[in-house]
Amino acid sequence: MSNLMGWLCHYTPVEILTALGYTPYRLLGRKGNNPRAATYLPGNLCPYVQSCLEAAIKQELPPLAGVVIARSCNAMIHLANVWPRYGLKGNTLVLDVPRRLDENAVFYFSQNLRRLASELAHSGARQLDEERLWAAITWWEEQRAAWRELLTCRAAGQDPPAGEEIMDGLARWQTPLNPGEAEKWETVINRLARQPCRKNAGRPRLLLSGSILPRELIAMVEECGGLSVFEDSCNGRRLLLAPATGAEGDPYLYLARLYLGSPPCPRMVNEREKRCQYWAEAVDRFRIQGVIYHAMKFCDAAMYDFLALKSFCEKRGLPLLRLDGDFSGGNRGQWQTRVEAFLEMLEVR
Repeated sequence: MSNLMGWLCHYTPVEILTALGYTPYRLLGRKGNNPRAATYLPGNLCPYVQSCLEAAIKQELPPLAGVVIARSCNAMIHLANVWPRYGLKGNTLVLDVPRRLDENAVFYFSQNLRRLASELAHSGARQLDEERLWAAITWWEEQRAAWRELLTCRAAGQDPPAGEEIMDGLARWQTPLNPGEAEKWETVINRLARQPCRKNAGRPRLLLSGSILPRELIAMVEECGGLSVFEDSCNGRRLLLAPATGAEGDPYLYLARLYLGSPPCPRMVNEREKRCQYWAEAVDRFRIQGVIYHAMKFCDAAMYDFLALKSFCEKRGLPLLRLDGDFSGGNRGQWQTRVEAFLEMLEVR
């Protein structure tokens, strides 16, 4: 039986999976079109969700013991409905995630996490005690802290490593194929930390934002002469959460506060002020000169988020470029022309 447990949304508590002896494996989608997934999902639905289902239908994923689907948006709700029938074999577990951060939401989410742990333990005939869960919480926080420290070095004058290399490293960190690979996360971080410094003088310093940032976009931005120093996405900086404040005797309450209190993603409709504060801190600390927003096709949350970011950039006098994408990797030609023009404009400012 496979020891890999799939997950998608960054609000999924991977600590619970680890404490139960699973190796969390994130589904990051695939390149290309998704004709078979479009048969079972509405055509005007999130391309990332369609991409994950397509990868499962075409058996492009490793064997999984199951998958945890956080119902964090409308597209994920649709995926949770069709995955048990058309996705991979194994258990499908669904997790409801609140859209705000207050004490009621924290308590509600903690109860959902407790229920998820019980279902996982029952389906895998495994036991979970609080001591093992606290150990997993500590283990994951050590990893995130190391990543945050590595990424913070990009606030300095020289910025090793490049955004493309950071995103590749984060992708490998999220997709270990066995427990041994998962234990080698330090190797990935240390290798990136030892990269020689690049001469980045004169290159525009950019914040890239969106729900999921395609690797192709970051690579193209840096090939065109830009420098991605802050990736505000759920497969980038938001994935690393932020340490929870205050001690909790209950690990499920702690995890609920940790995940809901992390840098908010576009779905957190009542946390716009906190999201603007998050942008402001990134702009100041990383000396951002321009912003590129990747709007996932058919993502309503991204549209609301872009309007908030546009207002923020106008107040700060920051140039902003919006690029629409469908997660297929086929937008490069259209993107490149606009990115080159955007970078030229930044260079003459």
